[in-house]
Amino acid sequence: MDDFLEYYAESSLVKMLCKHRARISHQRHKKHMIRDISLHDRTNKISIPKTDKEFIFLQSIFPSRRNWKKLNQYERLHKTKFTNSIERNQHRLWKSYKHEKYLVEKKAKKPENWYQNLTDFCKSIREKVDKIETNGYKIDKPTIFPLPKSLKSGIFEYRPIAKYKIEDKIITSAFARYLTVKFDDIFLDCSYAFRARRNGEIPNHHDSIIRILKHKKKFKKLWVAECDIQKFFDTVQHIHLEKIFIEAINRLRKNGIDISPKAMRLFHLFLNSYSFNKDVLPKNLDPNYFKKNGVPPGIFKWVGGYLKTCYDKDYVNNYRIGVPQGNAVSCFISNLILSKIDEEVLRTDENLMYVRYCDDMVIAHTDKVICKKALETYKKGIKDNFLLYHDSEKIQDYKKSPKVFWKFKSKEPYFWGNKHEGVNNVPWLSFVGYQINYKGNIRVRKSSINKEIRKQIKETQRILHALGMDKNRELADIDKFSRKSQNQIIFSLQQRLISMSVGRMTLYNYELEDFNQGLCWTNGFFLLSNNTISKKQLKKLDKSREQQISYIKRKIKKLQKETEDIDDIPKHLRDIYFGKPFSYFQYIDK
Repeated sequence: MDDFLEYYAESSLVKMLCKHRARISHQRHKKHMIRDISLHDRTNKISIPKTDKEFIFLQSIFPSRRNWKKLNQYERLHKTKFTNSIERNQHRLWKSYKHEKYLVEKKAKKPENWYQNLTDFCKSIREKVDKIETNGYKIDKPTIFPLPKSLKSGIFEYRPIAKYKIEDKIITSAFARYLTVKFDDIFLDCSYAFRARRNGEIPNHHDSIIRILKHKKKFKKLWVAECDIQKFFDTVQHIHLEKIFIEAINRLRKNGIDISPKAMRLFHLFLNSYSFNKDVLPKNLDPNYFKKNGVPPGIFKWVGGYLKTCYDKDYVNNYRIGVPQGNAVSCFISNLILSKIDEEVLRTDENLMYVRYCDDMVIAHTDKVICKKALETYKKGIKDNFLLYHDSEKIQDYKKSPKVFWKFKSKEPYFWGNKHEGVNNVPWLSFVGYQINYKGNIRVRKSSINKEIRKQIKETQRILHALGMDKNRELADIDKFSRKSQNQIIFSLQQRLISMSVGRMTLYNYELEDFNQGLCWTNGFFLLSNNTISKKQLKKLDKSREQQISYIKRKIKKLQKETEDIDDIPKHLRDIYFGKPFSYFQYIDK
């Protein structure tokens, strides 16, 4: 039975469109927040540009925001269901759609224009997918946006983010769900990224850390190895990938799982829509490309030289290479290619611990020789699939040069233990943002701490920029440009920084065991253990947050703007001391 079209049912498509609209609403909300405190021309960018065709289209298939259905009391208080504003707005849009659908179908109401546009769009998508084998449909090439990655030797390096038009985006999103569910049967439990839901839960990076902790508890003495793939998404070879795809389909068929011919056709169309060497690399030669996208001139870094050296001098010219970053189908592709490598590595030994999250992996075993053998098996699998890896480095003496160790992307087997007991001993294992020491204690990777501090600083600078800060970092005309008083601006920044750090926290819910913080930093690192190092890290974040509050107080101390009653701070929040319950440290001190 071909269930492919079930993923393109109207209800499924509408839910995806609701999610897209809610995300755009969230982005615009940030602009309105800045506009609410400033009269400066810099903040007068809330009108919709005619070039933003996606948003204009989404506006045409949903009611205006003031007409979105409101949540009832049960929906508002059901915390486990809505953990952030995107989910709440997504549900409001879905509720609006369901209400209009009921009136049209049950009460014979003439449909609103937006509803008619929405249903027509969903119908057109389903019809295109239904006849995809014969109707000549193709996925248009995406627009490539340069996302800043690093600045090395004065050269800006960018990551190519592919943005498809809304129709292709919805079709490929539904397609990715289909692939994730259908192929999950041949993916192993050692893989934790982009998996199908199991028992109501989707595996995530926290599960991979728990797996490592359990193995460490079972086997006290472990040798560990790591291997990092170079530019995975930019080096996937299309012909080889399609071969792997067909092989996987044949394996599924033996297990009684059939893949729709429509899905096979769509997979081919997806690959034809993009390749790094044909669609991204030429932009490095266009002097106006980066300027048009509002970023300093730079490059999309390419590893073509390595590919030619490893495989063939004409390799880059003879093949289409690379899959688009920022698309869910590409995430599935990472599991598809690496799943056979997973099988080969696990055959090394039954007591081997091998954990992979997308293209990040870690291997551990009590025997150094077996650990090394598993690492070589992994590296061979990478090369056999026309990919590249960073050469693994041997740790000489962690105690003398720990900074050198952390610069290595791939590592030869090292003993996970006390650094004072041997030159091959390394006390820390790093994986998916966490670092675990040989005693089982967890801390956050240093770069993740620094990244959060930069985000705090960025929020403060956004406000000061909106208030007219000049090149000398002065606010000469702050009274002219500010809409709000000192207390209101400070309160606004404070609430924003608290939301970023601990979520939608209140004094009455912060101690509840089932309280879901939603999208925030502490929720992303909730496995942190109570130890000296992690406490120090979180105190550093709390200190940095308070420094930003103190900084903005100093910068706007000359502001004379009076508080207007309509914009006054709510009474129940005026006298709150935003201390421990609202701190990063609270979540390590429970």
